[in-house]
Amino acid sequence: MRPILPIALFRKVTLFGILLTGGCHTVTKDPPVKPGPPILAEGEVQLESADAECAGLVAALDRYGQCPNLEDGDREWVRSAIEAAEESYAAGKKSNPDEPSLHAIAAACHRAASSMTAATERCLAGKRPRVD
Repeated sequence: MRPILPIALFRKVTLFGILLTGGCHTVTKDPPVKPGPPILAEGEVQLESADAECAGLVAALDRYGQCPNLEDGDREWVRSAIEAAEESYAAGKKSNPDEPSLHAIAAACHRAASSMTAATERCLAGKRPRVD
Protein backbone atom coordinates (compact mmCIF):
# COMPACT_ATOMS: atom_id res chain seq x y z
CA MET A 1 0.00 0.00 0.00
CA ARG A 2 1.26 3.49 -0.93
CA PRO A 3 1.71 6.00 1.84
CA ILE A 4 -0.86 8.75 1.21
CA LEU A 5 0.21 11.39 3.69
CA PRO A 6 3.82 11.90 2.55
CA ILE A 7 2.84 12.29 -1.13
CA ALA A 8 0.07 14.74 -0.28
CA LEU A 9 2.44 16.64 1.97
CA PHE A 10 5.11 16.66 -0.77
CA ARG A 11 2.59 18.05 -3.29
CA LYS A 12 1.52 20.79 -0.91
CA VAL A 13 5.10 21.80 -0.15
CA THR A 14 5.95 21.79 -3.87
CA LEU A 15 2.91 23.91 -4.71
CA PHE A 16 3.77 26.33 -1.92
CA GLY A 17 7.35 26.56 -3.19
CA ILE A 18 6.19 27.28 -6.75
CA LEU A 19 3.80 29.96 -5.55
CA LEU A 20 6.44 31.47 -3.29
CA THR A 21 9.13 31.69 -5.96
CA GLY A 22 6.71 32.89 -8.63
CA GLY A 23 5.54 35.77 -6.48
CA CYS A 24 8.97 37.02 -5.40
CA HIS A 25 10.06 39.00 -8.41
CA THR A 26 10.56 42.73 -8.41
CA VAL A 27 8.10 44.89 -10.27
CA THR A 28 9.51 47.89 -12.05
CA LYS A 29 7.11 50.68 -12.76
CA ASP A 30 7.42 52.94 -15.74
CA PRO A 31 7.69 56.62 -14.90
CA PRO A 32 4.36 58.43 -15.15
CA VAL A 33 3.57 59.99 -18.49
CA LYS A 34 3.75 63.76 -18.59
CA PRO A 35 0.31 65.25 -19.34
CA GLY A 36 -0.18 66.80 -22.73
CA PRO A 37 -1.53 70.24 -23.48
CA PRO A 38 -5.16 70.85 -22.54
CA ILE A 39 -7.79 70.23 -25.18
CA LEU A 40 -9.83 73.33 -25.77
CA ALA A 41 -13.59 73.04 -25.69
CA GLU A 42 -15.42 73.52 -28.94
CA GLY A 43 -16.73 77.03 -29.32
CA GLU A 44 -20.35 77.94 -29.82
CA VAL A 45 -21.57 76.58 -33.14
CA GLN A 46 -24.07 78.44 -35.29
CA LEU A 47 -26.96 76.01 -35.52
CA GLU A 48 -29.58 75.89 -38.18
CA SER A 49 -33.17 74.98 -37.38
CA ALA A 50 -33.91 71.73 -35.60
CA ASP A 51 -35.46 70.39 -38.82
CA ALA A 52 -32.28 71.05 -40.79
CA GLU A 53 -29.91 69.73 -38.11
CA CYS A 54 -31.88 66.52 -37.62
CA ALA A 55 -32.15 66.03 -41.38
CA GLY A 56 -28.36 66.39 -41.40
CA LEU A 57 -28.14 63.64 -38.79
CA VAL A 58 -30.22 61.30 -40.93
CA ALA A 59 -28.02 62.15 -43.95
CA ALA A 60 -24.85 61.48 -41.91
CA LEU A 61 -26.25 58.13 -40.77
CA ASP A 62 -27.09 57.29 -44.38
CA ARG A 63 -23.53 58.16 -45.52
CA TYR A 64 -22.14 55.93 -42.75
CA GLY A 65 -24.42 53.11 -43.87
CA GLN A 66 -22.98 53.31 -47.40
CA CYS A 67 -19.40 52.73 -46.22
CA PRO A 68 -18.02 49.67 -48.07
CA ASN A 69 -16.10 48.45 -45.00
CA LEU A 70 -19.18 47.95 -42.81
CA GLU A 71 -20.35 44.51 -41.80
CA ASP A 72 -23.94 43.34 -42.19
CA GLY A 73 -24.75 43.84 -38.50
CA ASP A 74 -23.53 47.44 -38.74
CA ARG A 75 -25.78 48.08 -41.75
CA GLU A 76 -28.78 46.77 -39.82
CA TRP A 77 -27.88 49.05 -36.91
CA VAL A 78 -27.72 52.05 -39.27
CA ARG A 79 -31.17 51.28 -40.69
CA SER A 80 -32.66 50.97 -37.20
CA ALA A 81 -30.85 54.15 -36.03
CA ILE A 82 -32.27 56.11 -38.97
CA GLU A 83 -35.78 54.86 -38.18
CA ALA A 84 -35.37 55.67 -34.49
CA ALA A 85 -34.06 59.17 -35.24
CA GLU A 86 -36.92 59.96 -37.59
CA GLU A 87 -39.56 58.57 -35.21
CA SER A 88 -38.09 60.35 -32.19
CA TYR A 89 -37.92 63.69 -33.97
CA ALA A 90 -41.47 63.32 -35.31
CA ALA A 91 -42.74 62.49 -31.81
CA GLY A 92 -40.88 65.49 -30.38
CA LYS A 93 -42.36 67.84 -32.97
CA LYS A 94 -45.90 66.74 -32.08
CA SER A 95 -45.53 68.25 -28.62
CA ASN A 96 -44.81 71.74 -30.04
CA PRO A 97 -41.59 72.39 -28.08
CA ASP A 98 -40.61 75.93 -27.16
CA GLU A 99 -37.59 77.72 -28.67
CA PRO A 100 -34.98 76.69 -26.04
CA SER A 101 -36.07 73.08 -26.42
CA LEU A 102 -35.79 73.29 -30.21
CA HIS A 103 -32.30 74.75 -29.78
CA ALA A 104 -31.32 71.82 -27.52
CA ILE A 105 -32.72 69.34 -30.05
CA ALA A 106 -30.79 71.04 -32.86
CA ALA A 107 -27.58 70.94 -30.80
CA ALA A 108 -28.03 67.24 -30.04
CA CYS A 109 -28.65 66.43 -33.69
CA HIS A 110 -25.61 68.51 -34.70
CA ARG A 111 -23.32 66.68 -32.23
CA ALA A 112 -24.62 63.29 -33.33
CA ALA A 113 -24.13 64.20 -37.00
CA SER A 114 -20.55 65.29 -36.26
CA SER A 115 -19.92 61.99 -34.51
CA MET A 116 -21.33 60.02 -37.45
CA THR A 117 -19.17 62.03 -39.87
CA ALA A 118 -16.08 61.06 -37.87
CA ALA A 119 -17.25 57.42 -37.79
CA THR A 120 -17.63 57.51 -41.57
CA GLU A 121 -14.06 58.79 -41.96
CA ARG A 122 -12.78 55.98 -39.72
CA CYS A 123 -14.82 53.43 -41.67
CA LEU A 124 -13.51 54.63 -45.02
CA ALA A 125 -9.93 54.24 -43.71
CA GLY A 126 -10.27 50.45 -43.62
CA LYS A 127 -11.97 47.47 -42.08
CA ARG A 128 -12.28 47.18 -38.34
CA PRO A 129 -9.58 44.92 -36.81
CA ARG A 130 -10.73 41.50 -35.67
CA VAL A 131 -10.90 40.91 -31.94
CA ASP A 132 -10.94 37.26 -31.01
